[in-house]
Amino acid sequence: MSETIVALSTPPGVSGLAVIRLSGPACTEAARACLGRTDWKPRMLHAATFKHPASAEPLDQLAFHMLPGPESPTGEDVLEIFPHGNPLLIETLLRALLHVPGTRMAEAGEFTRRAFENGRIDLVQAEAVGALIHAQSAAALRNARRLLEGALSAELRDLRDQLLDLSARLELDTDFSEEEADPDPASWRPRLERARTAVEKLLRGFERGRDWNRTPRIVVFGPPNAGKSSLVNALIGRERLLVSDIAGTTRDFVEVPLRIAGGLAQLVDTAGLGEAVDALDALAMERTRAQLGDADVLLCVADGTSQYMLDANDRNEDPAVLRVLTKSDLPGFVAPPAETGWIGVSSRTGVGLDTLFDALERRLRGSEETDEGPVAVTERQREALARACDRLRATEALLDGKPAVEVVAFEVREACTALRDLLGEVTPDAVLHRLFAGFCIGK
Repeated sequence: MSETIVALSTPPGVSGLAVIRLSGPACTEAARACLGRTDWKPRMLHAATFKHPASAEPLDQLAFHMLPGPESPTGEDVLEIFPHGNPLLIETLLRALLHVPGTRMAEAGEFTRRAFENGRIDLVQAEAVGALIHAQSAAALRNARRLLEGALSAELRDLRDQLLDLSARLELDTDFSEEEADPDPASWRPRLERARTAVEKLLRGFERGRDWNRTPRIVVFGPPNAGKSSLVNALIGRERLLVSDIAGTTRDFVEVPLRIAGGLAQLVDTAGLGEAVDALDALAMERTRAQLGDADVLLCVADGTSQYMLDANDRNEDPAVLRVLTKSDLPGFVAPPAETGWIGVSSRTGVGLDTLFDALERRLRGSEETDEGPVAVTERQREALARACDRLRATEALLDGKPAVEVVAFEVREACTALRDLLGEVTPDAVLHRLFAGFCIGK
């Protein structure tokens, strides 16, 4: 890796500051040629005037720091420059840096790939970088952070070491089976069961975590003129939906994004459910019912100033349903008994909205609050775990008979290889290229 790569590491566009990153042996020369500094101290922020290395034209007043390898994020010298975030200025600075001998623009994911290839992170941690950037919920963000810190990698390395130890024992039994007592398959089974159980747990975690990046759907339903569209507008904080006192104003479902503490949700306003007045109204209600079956949370809305059905036993305990009474600011509003769990709100004044937000966040968190350890996040990781699990199950099945030790040893080695592949210890270069090509340039 004799070339030094350079790229913008912050999103393109106007901003107060941006980050330009270089990685490679020419970082020191770039600091001298462009920043006029040779007196920098490692990991200290310095001020400088960025000058074009060929013309010496001043281009920006900025800050920078140098992170020497091998203790840098990529394992080699890293120079990070913090210019003002003007897109034209950034383009000018990048072109100027390319005049430094030995520099070129980075490819997608090349910084992370260099960190992997220099042993700063393993492949699971490298994939966690992408997961951290694209996380769509608090649970996904928390899991990605733990993966980047190495929590899942530590579990995988422990499993790998257990299988390597068992494989060595099996090889020993194979080499000396004619000189010593016959191998004892019963002593192998508990170790195989422990490894297989651990891999199965990680596979279940993948299935649980797959939903963390799926945007949950909150479907608002109820009779016509219950105040559903007004409630949606109040929740998102702007007049997004048309509101009218005329029944049937909403003829089709409308989706709008809703930012809550746990991440992003999709809020779905629907046509009122009741007695259809025409064919179009009946079709609108049919589409509403279809939306109900695709909801993570159902927001049942009723007009608190009119008669509504509320049985004494109708408590708001279903984790998928929240019941809301609107128009609490109007005369004639009848507050529901506290024990029912219904929430009274006013879309006009905002009374009760905080309570509703809290309830929505609790419903959407659901099982995310249960911490069962870090989980795999990519299909590549799932496939490697599945291969390891299949091999371990096959090995246990062999033990039900009188297996040749060589066959058992082969299956254990294959399971171990799957885990090593997962960590990136034996991953082909073509797989690495495909993986890192999906990253952002500058990351």
